[in-house]
Formats: sequence, structure tokens, C-alpha cells
Amino acid sequence: MFFRVGSVLLPTLCLVLALSVQGIAAGTDLPAVVVTGARPEEDQDVSPGAVTVIRPEETEGEGKTLADLLEQSPGVHVVRLRGRGGYTVASVRGSTAAQVAVYVDGRLVNSASESAVDLASIPVSAVERVEIYRGYVPARFGVSGMGAVISVTTRSPSGYEGAVLVEGGAYGEWRTTLRYGNELGGGRYLAVAGFSGATGDFSYRNDNGTYWNPDDDYEATRRNNAWREKNFLFRWEDDEGWNLRAEYFARSQELPRKASGGDKPDDPPGADLDTIRTEFAFGRSASLGKGVWSWNVGYVTQEKEFYDPLDPRTLPLPRSTRNRYETTQWHLLTQASLPVAPNQTLDLVARASRETLDVRGDAQTRYDLRSDYDQDALDLTLADTVVLGGGTLFLVPTVRWNRVDGEGNVSWSLAAEWRMSEALRWKASWGKYHRAPNLYERYGDGALIVPRPDLRWESGTQFDLGVHWAGTVGAARVAAGVTWFSSDVDDLIEFVMASPYVGYYDNIGKSFIEGVEVEVTASWKRWDLLLSYTYTNGENRSPGARWGKPLPNRPRHALFSRLSTALSAGLDAFAEVEYVSENWFDQTGDLAYEDLTTVGLGVKWFLPGGGTATLGVRDLFDASSDRKLVPSVGAPQLVWYPDAGRTWYLSFSWTL
Repeated sequence: MFFRVGSVLLPTLCLVLALSVQGIAAGTDLPAVVVTGARPEEDQDVSPGAVTVIRPEETEGEGKTLADLLEQSPGVHVVRLRGRGGYTVASVRGSTAAQVAVYVDGRLVNSASESAVDLASIPVSAVERVEIYRGYVPARFGVSGMGAVISVTTRSPSGYEGAVLVEGGAYGEWRTTLRYGNELGGGRYLAVAGFSGATGDFSYRNDNGTYWNPDDDYEATRRNNAWREKNFLFRWEDDEGWNLRAEYFARSQELPRKASGGDKPDDPPGADLDTIRTEFAFGRSASLGKGVWSWNVGYVTQEKEFYDPLDPRTLPLPRSTRNRYETTQWHLLTQASLPVAPNQTLDLVARASRETLDVRGDAQTRYDLRSDYDQDALDLTLADTVVLGGGTLFLVPTVRWNRVDGEGNVSWSLAAEWRMSEALRWKASWGKYHRAPNLYERYGDGALIVPRPDLRWESGTQFDLGVHWAGTVGAARVAAGVTWFSSDVDDLIEFVMASPYVGYYDNIGKSFIEGVEVEVTASWKRWDLLLSYTYTNGENRSPGARWGKPLPNRPRHALFSRLSTALSAGLDAFAEVEYVSENWFDQTGDLAYEDLTTVGLGVKWFLPGGGTATLGVRDLFDASSDRKLVPSVGAPQLVWYPDAGRTWYLSFSWTL
């Protein structure tokens, strides 16, 4: 499979590089753009494994969410369950969303009370960088995430600073961000406040639930699709290594019902979901001989309340009108990096956490169900970085021990990097990982998800091999990488529908995934190019009827490209193209999303005094609004949650 896939992708990579060279030779009348900050080839020093670093500041003002940023990275596929602003999760190299570990400022965001991390609940207003680790995961992340980690780092206090950003867009979308920093108590602080929302209602063609009969189609309005959000972040640190972090996040989300046959004027409204999260953490970093060590203590509380005043699934006897989930979590994290020899460094990480879940709702009251749960976890990691060959060969063996509620498993990995020259390096990793089922998967939601307390741990192996090159082609500065990856998972935990209204999580069996990632960046004169491509072949290897079936939400082909240019000294323009091939919707391989290509355009004006104005459009040709679900038998049908399609936006930012 590797050579067959490579025969397609390697010519593609060569073509992209050739186009870059042609672009260099194109008009050179405009002044050069000075590029500052780290570049992708330097980002490869972050890890001996495959890693992509994204800096939100480079696309500030374009209304991009964390999910939008992640889609720029190879290997990442984002699933939006209710369109823009709705519940959003990420799959990395064909993983389930639950297998992806998400960190914010070093804190593990994955909660035992949720099956995966909702990316929509992580605002980007204060984010400085996003790192996506695929395959090998650095030791500082105690939970490996089955070989995939998304690490979000917010801005560090730097002294006196200030900025304001105001954005507006189609369907009532708006966003305001305020940022201010200064000196305080012998240190520096940074405060960021963000407010955003959208009405979300748009028009579309509804097939009335009878896709085979176009005569009863009608124009409908997507209702109950609004959301409102506010978030506050405060960070403080001093020169002695002390640091403090506090965050507040609140989101009110309307949940529209499925579109097919719905959205008629006399239909009942949808449900509402309110989320409030509060976090406090403090710690210190200090030297330890020739090494460094740090500790951090944190507390997080999150409350979610679901309310559906008129749920047609459960009438005339409502079973899930109101449910509330309250989670609290304490954690203690300590890590140290110690040079033990001139070319050898040990990294040790220990994390202990306790999480409680309190569930209250109609089902608990009516049937006197269990409502209180708790989970204790302990994670220990040891990594040994050995440098050989005069600094050209890096070997990093890593061992992790993860213990959840009395049951523990050992994971291990080995990463290797060979720097053949300043321009060329090879990277490879191999490892075995384990993931414990969380409280949500084991005990359900107290309403429509049935408990499965006897779920087994997932286990899997992964391997990847890649080559990265950075140098110049003509007048262009180019960085390119190609990586082949594969993974094999046992006791895969997936969601299974037991009836039209009730489901549960179960160990469905095995899955096998392999693919290729391509990432290219090029910069010259007034042009910048980014291209990422992923080929993924995911199969269900469970015995029985599902053997050989494609895994859902793992598109075979995905491509993202962005080209930006300086039209003048104060005016930039950019264009983005994203392609996602046919993507299976269900476990049985009977229903798939159509392939989709979207185009985005925008211009930026850099105004005197630190101001920037941005005008842009997403999905210029309105392709996503016409996307359909294609069954193996029968005519295409309306997706359950249609997309708004073409959307315009305008923003203004000002920095001190």
C-alpha cells in the first residue's frame, strides 16, 4: 500500500514545488515582504516526531476558530456536528475523537465526563500557538492520546501591551476581543476578554424527509441555531518562575433539530445547552542543578445544562427534557528535565488527578438512577533523549504508566531522528498505547446513552516514517515533508445505536489505518504558500458483517492550501482552497457525504498607528450549502445539519 500511495503523492509534491519555482519567476515589481518569527523548518526541532505548529496571529481578523486552524494541518480531520459554532471534535490520522488528547497551557482538557473534547469550547482569542503531534508524543504530555496530541499555548505576559479586535459576519456572527497587559507585583500579567455570538439562522432547500420525491421540497429556515459566548483569561508570572492562571468560559448553544422534514413554521423549537467552566492554577518553574523542574496545581469545574421543552422523540412522556452535568477536577503535575551525561537527558513527568461527576435530570428522578461518579487517575512518564553521531542522531525511548480507578497499563514508544544535513532529516516513531474508557462511555449521560460499566481499555500500535527537507529553490525558502503512517487498534470503543432513540458505547473490535501526509510551505518576495494533504485508508477489522467496512468520518483524501501575497506596502490578499473527498457517515458503509471543495478569499489593510482591517468570504462558490448524503442505494438526500454556505466577514483590530 505504501508504494501505491506514494506513487500518487510524490508526483503531487514535485508538482507543488515546481509551481512554487514558477511563482518565483512571476512578477517581482512589488516590494518584498519581511517574514519574522519561527518558520516551519525550525518547528521540526520541537519534536523528533511529526509535528505541525500553527500561529493564530498570522490569520488574526479572519474569524478562524480552533477547528479552522487545525484543518490547516495534515492528518487532522474536523467533524462539526451542527455546523459553524456547534459541537466540534478532531480526528488525527484516522483516530476517534476520544483518542486525541488536548492540552491547554499544559493542562489535559479531556474530561472523564465527556467522550471527546469539544473544540468549540476552546476560544482562540488569547492563543499564541497550536502544536499538533502525530505519532510520537513528547514526554511532557502524560496521556499519550493514542499517539495524537493537540497542544494549545496561550500568550505569555510580556509587559505593557494592548489590543482590540472587532469582527462581524453573515447570519449575525460577531466577535470582540480585548487584550491588555502590564506589570504587577514584581511580575507581568496579561488579561484577555472575548465576547462572541451568532444568530445562525439561514435559508436552505428542505427535502421534507422524502429525498425520493422532489415535488414536496420547500424553502426552509434553519432555526434554533444561535450561540453566545464569553471568556476571560488572566495570566501572571515573574522572573523567579512563579505563575498564576485563571479562566472563565460561558457558552449558550441552541441545538437545532435535524433538517430533513423539520424547520416548518409549526415545528417545535430545538433544545438549549448551557456550559460554564471555571479554572484556577498556579505553580513554579525553577532550576535543578543543570536541569529544570516545575510543578503545577489546578482546579477545574464545569457545569452543563441541557433543556428541551418539547422533545418529539419522547412525547407524550418526556424522558430527557432537562439534564445537568457538573464536573470538578483537581490535578497535581510535576516534571523535571535532567542532563545525566553530555549527550543524554532524562525527562520525568508525574500527574495525579481526581474527577467527580454529578448527573441530575428527568431520567434519574423518574427511575431513581445513579447520579454520582468519580474517577482517580495517575500518569507517570519517563523519557531518555540520547544524542549520537556528533549531534546528527537522536533516539528518544519513552515509557508511560497510566492508572485509572485501580487498573493500570504500560505504554511505550521509540522516536528516532537522523539529521543527514542542515537541510535534510529523517524521522520515525513506533509505539504501543492504551486508553482507558471514561465515565461518559462507561455510565452514559443518564438519559439516552445506556451505561456499559464493563468496557475494556483500548490498545493500539502505531508506526510512522517521514522525511523533511528545508532549503531554497531559486529565490524561494521552501520546507517540505512526507510521512507514511499506520496504526492498529484493538478493543476500539465506538458509539452504537441500540434503537432510534437510545445508544451505548461498546468495544466493537479492531481497526486498521494507514496513510500518507504531505506538508509544504514556500516563501519568496511577496508570496507565501502553505499546502497540506492527507491520504487515509481506514478499515473496520472487527469479525463479522463489519469486516472491511470503511471507518466513518475518515475521508480518504483531504487537502488544504493557502496562498497570500502583498499587493502593496499596506495591502495583503489571500486565497484558501480546502478539499475533502467522499466521507462515510455510518458504521455500515451505506451512507456517505459527497466530496466538497470550498474557496475562501480575503484582503487585509494595514493602517497607520497599528490598525488592521480584514474583509473576506468563506465558501465563495456556496458549495457546502448544496452538499448531500449519498446512500449506496437510492438518490442523494439532505444532510441532517445543512451548512450555511457562503459567508462574508469584516474585522478591525488595533494594537498598542
